[in-house]
Amino acid sequence: MADHLTEQEQIETLKRWWAENGKGIVTGVVLALAGYFGYQWWQNSERAKAEEASNLYQNFVEAVSANGGEPDNKQMTTAKSISQQLKDEFPKGIYASHAALRLAAEAAEENDLESAEKELQWVLDNTQEETLKLLAKRRLAAVMAARGKPDEGLKLLEGAVPSSFAALFAETRGDILLQKGEESGARAAYQQALAQLLPEQAESAQLLRLKAESLSAQDDSAEDKSEAQGGENEVEPADAGAEESSEQ
Repeated sequence: MADHLTEQEQIETLKRWWAENGKGIVTGVVLALAGYFGYQWWQNSERAKAEEASNLYQNFVEAVSANGGEPDNKQMTTAKSISQQLKDEFPKGIYASHAALRLAAEAAEENDLESAEKELQWVLDNTQEETLKLLAKRRLAAVMAARGKPDEGLKLLEGAVPSSFAALFAETRGDILLQKGEESGARAAYQQALAQLLPEQAESAQLLRLKAESLSAQDDSAEDKSEAQGGENEVEPADAGAEESSEQ
């Protein structure tokens, strides 16, 4: 009888515990399941979006490749339309930024610097990828300089950058300074670029060296010319004195 009562007491205890905690447990299980299935849905949704963006970008690449270098070609019109769709639907994705960079390059080749600047500025304003941001910034600086805005271009190149971009930024700074006629600053920038080249960037060393040395040669020639002119000016008084003496 005592054992039976003990069993009954245990059942009653369980009933009371379930009455007090059962709803919370059920709610917790439901929430856990909802969270799991919600996460699965989110993952599937993101995967579907990534696939859609990838397919759009592939179509974009095919259209640009089939363009044949004609800016008003039907294929280029298609490429621009796809690029805009990528910007509208996936503005923070890498495909939209890559498409904009490609269109900027195509525009620059056609000397449409205004369109190139717009595409590069869009990347700078929207991409979340630091590498793409730095790439767009460097190209935008060059385009701005080509459009007659060298100081704005130089401003974009200010600040610290990762070592993989340091030499590229320094070289671009040198190009813009040279465009402004600041040859000594340009030479210093090229020398800095040489010093900042990474081993995997060694193929750029020859061109940078040529840029720096050509400016050094120009400076040396200017100095020699200046010294020669100075020497001639110093001789003139002596010649004049000799002429006076001869006349006497």
